Amino acid sequence: MRQTPPRLAEKLLLLFLKEDLAEEVLGDLDEKFFYLAQDKSLRRAKLNYWYQVINYLRPFAFKYFRSNSIFITMIKHNFRISYRILLKNKMFSVINIGGLAMGMTIAILIALWIHDEYAFNKNHSTYDRIVQVLRKDVSEGQTYVNSSMVSKLGIHLRETYPTVFENVSITFFRNRRQFLKVGERSLERLGYFFSKDAAELLTLDMVSGTNFDQDQLMAILLSESLASTLFSDGESPIGKVVNLNNNVDLIVSGVYKDLPNNSTFHEMEYIVPMELVYNDENPATWSNQNTKVYALLNEGVSIAQANSLIINALSDNISNGERITEIFLHPMKDWHLNSNFEDGRLVTSSQMQFIRIYAIIGVFVLVLAFINFINLNTARYNNRVKEIGIRKSIGSFRRQLVFQFLSESALYSVMAFLISLATTVFFLGWFNELSGKDLSIPWGNPIFWTLIVAFILFSAVAAGIYPALFLASFNPVSALKGSIKQGSLSTRFRQGLVVFQFTISIALIIGTFTIYNQLQYAKSRPVGYNQQDLIALRGRSDAFFKNYDVLRDELIKSGAVTEVAVGNYPLTNDLGNNCCFTLQRTNEKINVTFNTILVSPEYGKATGWELIAGRDFSRDRGNESQNVIISESAIEMMGLADPIGEVVTLDRDFYNDQREFTIIGVVKDMIKASPFEQPKPLMVFAYEDALPYVFVRLNPSMDYLQSIPKVEETYANVLPGYPFNYEFLEDAYLLKFRSEERIGSLVTIFSVFAIIISCLGLFGLSAFVVEQRTKEIGIRKVLGASVSNLWNLLSKDFSILVLIACGIAMPLAAYFLNYWLDSNYSEFRIDISWWIYLLAGSVCLLITLATVSFHSLKVSLGNPVNSLRAE
Repeated sequence: MRQTPPRLAEKLLLLFLKEDLAEEVLGDLDEKFFYLAQDKSLRRAKLNYWYQVINYLRPFAFKYFRSNSIFITMIKHNFRISYRILLKNKMFSVINIGGLAMGMTIAILIALWIHDEYAFNKNHSTYDRIVQVLRKDVSEGQTYVNSSMVSKLGIHLRETYPTVFENVSITFFRNRRQFLKVGERSLERLGYFFSKDAAELLTLDMVSGTNFDQDQLMAILLSESLASTLFSDGESPIGKVVNLNNNVDLIVSGVYKDLPNNSTFHEMEYIVPMELVYNDENPATWSNQNTKVYALLNEGVSIAQANSLIINALSDNISNGERITEIFLHPMKDWHLNSNFEDGRLVTSSQMQFIRIYAIIGVFVLVLAFINFINLNTARYNNRVKEIGIRKSIGSFRRQLVFQFLSESALYSVMAFLISLATTVFFLGWFNELSGKDLSIPWGNPIFWTLIVAFILFSAVAAGIYPALFLASFNPVSALKGSIKQGSLSTRFRQGLVVFQFTISIALIIGTFTIYNQLQYAKSRPVGYNQQDLIALRGRSDAFFKNYDVLRDELIKSGAVTEVAVGNYPLTNDLGNNCCFTLQRTNEKINVTFNTILVSPEYGKATGWELIAGRDFSRDRGNESQNVIISESAIEMMGLADPIGEVVTLDRDFYNDQREFTIIGVVKDMIKASPFEQPKPLMVFAYEDALPYVFVRLNPSMDYLQSIPKVEETYANVLPGYPFNYEFLEDAYLLKFRSEERIGSLVTIFSVFAIIISCLGLFGLSAFVVEQRTKEIGIRKVLGASVSNLWNLLSKDFSILVLIACGIAMPLAAYFLNYWLDSNYSEFRIDISWWIYLLAGSVCLLITLATVSFHSLKVSLGNPVNSLRAE
């Protein structure tokens, strides 16, 4: 790769550098660049080049810069005056800088969060050529997009289209956590069964060792963190043996760097060759859609070209009857933010909606901080009137005064930014924990510092331009006489800014309460089974399946457990779906896809599901495999008034060649998938052999500190060498609310900051109003006005501003929040209650009155003589 200096930095240098210096400076910088690139690294050379360019941002090097001392003296003078004013008015300076710092902190945190979202998967060097194969099924006028593929498709694409794909890899549709064992050390981790060339596809950064050899099957790749956990410090894992599920020994072939959190595969802690599963003894097939297919396009091949070639690759090999199936490629750049499809078309994802919402909130919070600065500086214009009059009288031009006030704004902005940067660094760990991110400040990125400089300059101008123009516009004679009065336009403008501030604050408060209520509404929803005292385990090995009955008996004998059952899927998802059932009595086909699960006969007792009709499964009745239990929504979908005894027929084999099933019971709907959606219709089938998911009902009369150790001891006696990993179903279910909880927490924080910043602006405006009406207050007090009368007089105007803000914020919040609820929780959502609007308005009104009272009570309780002397 050719090593050249960064062109952007070179262009920036030539933009401002004097022509007579350009040749010499560029020569020196190029010489230093090539030396560092050869002796150190290209990255070090580029960083140094940027540093040197920024170092030339000095007056002597600027084009058209007059190198006399007058301009420099003026700049120094302006900043000296600004610094003195800052120290003289400490309270207002603290409010000014504090408000700006808070707004900047929120803006920086949101900007880092958004940047992380858009940087998703960019750690893969072939990011722009990696694609996932999706399928589009068209049936009865509806189009469905799915990522599940048959295992043979990936092999077919690799062998049939070598001019299109450089690499095609397959992995299981659901990669599960597995047991890994090294010596006496064992643990459970999530890894991927992936085609052997997946490391090249994903451009994994190998720390040691190599990728799989083509003839190497009994191998494993480990992430760097997992390798350090499995092996002792300083011990090389390459060539060592790792046992998988107590079934097979694998040789460590290589160790790769952990993938970042903003990668689709960040949870992948190891890779095992898929060829272990699909080989000559168990070949890949055109049935059983249980894999995902990823590919790397050849350079120069567009997605549109590839789609036109492979569109029928699946339908040419599978007969789907009347259903039309096409496949297409989905680029990696869209996996995270643009992967929501409705009726076959891309729609805005919830994650993209959050990005837009947070971006808008960040901009608004920053604007609120700018408004504070404007209000606080224009409200105190009386303190600067004579200064302006004197400056103009001795010959200062308006532009010089504008520059003076902008210098003050720049000083405040720099100080506010330094505080906000320190605050961001301090709270970044907490923010990462709250948002589920791994954000960091890119200290070594020149673009970051360029944006920072631009951000400070923008803040200085945006916050300071109006006060600068406003203050510099005063007539010098009127200023010296002290006879300047603000017109109604200026007053209305300032009041409008306060209304805008509280409109945003009230809208955020309404949003916070709405999100909280939606979350609580879903959490309080009946789940259809008893989560309390219920834990789940995983059984993966041959030893587990051989000894399940022994394990169940021993657990019950221990007294810590009342029942044990197994199923083929967890209770916290709705995996496992089948269609094509027929009602035997009427020979009517049921055009519904059911969530179908296999369970042991004790499943109902172990999970505590709610039986509302018929009976439960029972081992004592003999073979229950001919029976089925269905849910409430399944009855509704099937249109049955009395389902008990009805027979349903499956149009294809389901298990054990069984196709006819008698309905023996009905249970309440179980919330297995999203708690914000309606549950899928459920069919439960009895299965007497062991299944991989174990559900253990703990003895409710025994404390967890007693029951869990007994279960663990029994588990270790029956299955020695297998780690005892369990989870409470209550905890697993609550994880479904994590995303909404994060949203609610972030919006709450933003709302609090918005209110604080708005109060600072209100503080400035109330100070201005009280200052303007000091003499009036003194006269009213002399004439007998009480403190409450004066407080009411000064508070009334601000209360009106808040009420106006309520009138604007409430319909806007109602519109956007209802749209958001309909978009994300249409199947199970709240109606926004009237009390939320009332509470939001009341909170803002009380905060307003408390803020205004600081100034109004201070003047009202003071000596009226001092008030009359104030002017």
